[in-house]
Parts: sequence; C-alpha cells; structure tokens
Amino acid sequence: MSRQYNEPEFVDAVFGKVDDGGQQVEAEIKELCREQPFAVLATQGQGQPYTNLISFAVSEDLKNMVFSTPSQTRKYSLIVKNKKVSLIIDNRADQPESINLIRAVTVTGTAKPIEEPQELEHWSRLLINRHSYLEKFIKSSSSSLILVDIIRYFYVRRFQEVYQWIPGNRS
Repeated sequence: MSRQYNEPEFVDAVFGKVDDGGQQVEAEIKELCREQPFAVLATQGQGQPYTNLISFAVSEDLKNMVFSTPSQTRKYSLIVKNKKVSLIIDNRADQPESINLIRAVTVTGTAKPIEEPQELEHWSRLLINRHSYLEKFIKSSSSSLILVDIIRYFYVRRFQEVYQWIPGNRS
C-alpha cells in the first residue's frame, strides 16, 4: 500500500470556494452513493454511539436516503428516540493499493420511520429497485422503512482533501 499522503485541505463547496460551485463534488458524491450498496449507520442512545451496516438507496437530488429495518431492533428504537443520524459510505474495499484512491462520504441528517402509504410505496420502490433481493424483507409487516432527511455531506478524497456539500445549495 502506498504510504505517500497529501497535505490536509478543507474546501467548503457550499459557499463558493470551489471553482465549479460544488458541481464536481456533487457528481462525485452521487457516483459514490450509486456505486456502493452499503453504508454504516451511526445512532446514539443511553450515552453511547451504536453502528449498523445497512443497504440503502439515495434520491436523485441527494436530499434523502432510505433503508429498511425490523421494527423490533435497537437501531429502530434509537432512531425513534433520537432522530439525529450519521452514515459513512466508502470505497476502501475497491482501493487496496493506495489510501490516496479511497473516497468516503459522511452523511449527517435526521431519520424517521415512514408511515404515510404513498410515501411508503415511493421509497420502498426506490429501495427495492436498488436491492431487489431484499424485497420480502422490505415489504415484511415486521419491517419499517426509515427516511433520512440529509443535512450535509462531508466528502473526502485523496486521503485528506475534505469537502462540505449541502444538497440543494448552489453557489
């Protein structure tokens, strides 16, 4: 594995510090979210963080993410008690030769179970289209769909090049 690291750099793509107004960052975030089928979800409860591996789908505008979980899980109960969540999506498994090729995005937002029937249909279709092998699980009466309203993305590439991007903002 290559051990040559870039110098740390933080670029706020939201407030115009990127020449293209964040469009390249947005495209790279979208690509990473489309390429990687799994994310690590972080919730919190009883003063402790808690993480889970999830299958997810993201909306075309990158404003929302959806996943399914059984309603009788710690993950579900923690989300109901504290809607603030964070997720990480990365391609480290695809880049074993160099840490400088790894890309990752940390997503922050708020999560809630979806209850309205039309919303359930829309978001379950998006998730099933991405993960068809999970259709029975997603449609099970013991499972719930969780919708994440995304607040911001922190996108890292080339080991220490960090960009903040907020969906819907254009410089």
